[in-house]
Amino acid sequence: MSIDTKRLSIGKLLGSVNEVFRIPLYQRPYNWGRDQWNDLWEDLIRIDGNETHFLGSVITISQQKQKGFTYLELVDGQQRITTILILLIAIRDLARESDEERAAYIDNYFLKSSTIDEFEPKLILGRKDNKLFKKLVEKRFNGDESKNKKIVQAYNFFIQKLQNSKLNWQHIYTKLLDSLDLVLMVTDSYYDAFKLFETLNNRGLSLSSVDLIKNYLLSKFSSNEDEDLLEETIEIWDSIIENIEDIQSVRHDKVRFFRHYLFSTEYGVVTIPRLYSKYQWLIDTSDDLSGLVKDIWLHSEMYLKLYNGMMGIKEIDERLKNLVRIEATASYPLLLKCFSQELSKEQLILVLDAIEVFMVRRSVCDISTRDIDRVYNHLALEAFTKQNPIYYIIGYLKNKTPTDNEFFLHFQSRDFNRSGQTKYILEAIENFLTNNTKEKIIGERSDVHIEHIMPREIGRMNSNNDWQKELGVKATEYTLYVNKIGNLTLLGSELNITASNSSFSKKKGKYEQSAITITKNLCQKQRWTFDEIVKRSKYLAGLAKKIWAFNNTK
Repeated sequence: MSIDTKRLSIGKLLGSVNEVFRIPLYQRPYNWGRDQWNDLWEDLIRIDGNETHFLGSVITISQQKQKGFTYLELVDGQQRITTILILLIAIRDLARESDEERAAYIDNYFLKSSTIDEFEPKLILGRKDNKLFKKLVEKRFNGDESKNKKIVQAYNFFIQKLQNSKLNWQHIYTKLLDSLDLVLMVTDSYYDAFKLFETLNNRGLSLSSVDLIKNYLLSKFSSNEDEDLLEETIEIWDSIIENIEDIQSVRHDKVRFFRHYLFSTEYGVVTIPRLYSKYQWLIDTSDDLSGLVKDIWLHSEMYLKLYNGMMGIKEIDERLKNLVRIEATASYPLLLKCFSQELSKEQLILVLDAIEVFMVRRSVCDISTRDIDRVYNHLALEAFTKQNPIYYIIGYLKNKTPTDNEFFLHFQSRDFNRSGQTKYILEAIENFLTNNTKEKIIGERSDVHIEHIMPREIGRMNSNNDWQKELGVKATEYTLYVNKIGNLTLLGSELNITASNSSFSKKKGKYEQSAITITKNLCQKQRWTFDEIVKRSKYLAGLAKKIWAFNNTK
């Protein structure tokens, strides 16, 4: 990180002859208000004698010289610098009434930069503020215009303060230039500037890779000084972010989408720390930046539809929602590619079913997800170069999926603790047994809960003593069995609450009232023991092996 750092007075900061500060067009407008103006004013007038007051840091990016001017792009500090210059304009305008020479000096040395041939305002603001600010600098401001603008309000605030102050304007002018200090940080790297900003502004909300990407991308558009194109790009970017934020899931943040976009369009898996540098390269090498932004937007539109299951075809939408429930959204790079191709409904269903088999089996068998991004990145970029893409996708996933025997054994022995995925698995088994005839019963998923036949905890309440008697001396082993699939079923919320920690004989009365087959079948049992849990786990594992099988995807 190469950064030039200097502590400077305001006079030295603004007194450089040919330096011009420029606020990027994509930055927010000037928005300081009375509280901030008053804080600056109070800090200034409280300075005593040779004391100085430190205003903080200003972060800039050094840009190529143009027409003899050195432009410094303000990444952080634009509100302070703008306010200080507005105060200087107010001092200059008061000075014109009694000291025209001093007013001209302020004008030429602190409000403007110059070369042999021309002048440039010391500060160039963003697209919404610069015209008005330039009028103030050039003394073309009509006091009645734009009264509601923050810049005008700030100017009027300082004029009033100067007129009512016990200190004359000359004293305040001297304090402003000589007694206010700040640290100027200059780098030629956007990445270094934005990461430095994050470090110095540690307010609990970090500047994410997506923020860095946005700033770098928009800086390219603002350098072209085409405000209409910049405005259009900002609107498109905002739409991208809105689409991602509409995904109501803590597991899906903006960074994940931008990684998935890359995985669907570029070879190689990019880690989160490398995401910004990858997009920086993508932006720098693009021949059509507007086209790139629009392509990201189109993918964000598709991404939202994938997550919400809103492709408009019932069989496909149901499968997309299932993938969310089993936490299989790592497959989105492949799906972004598939849904951009001219595939039939049947072909898309084959892909979705294959992904579900792949993800469920790997999850149940606790296969590491370390290579999962590489799998989907490979398929997104390679499958559609093959003669039969769908066959290639299914075959590739099958080769990386646990075998029938591995799946069968793990399904029986593992603990099922992830409630969303477990509930989906139990529902799938129920639908398989009933050929989907009971789909309406478990369709209202918020009203159906996972029921532990043997309660999750026994012995804490008197009502659980029956379980201790039922299990006998092995009661201490219940933690080894309580979360096995054989001890789990589905039950409507009202029945679930009333069944709760009751004995098995009492629970059967509630199970008898249930319309869910895998629950109703439990009524055939006289007792519920560890042996029964093992038997039922094995039975359900056999069904699962048939449900999540690649032969179902052909």
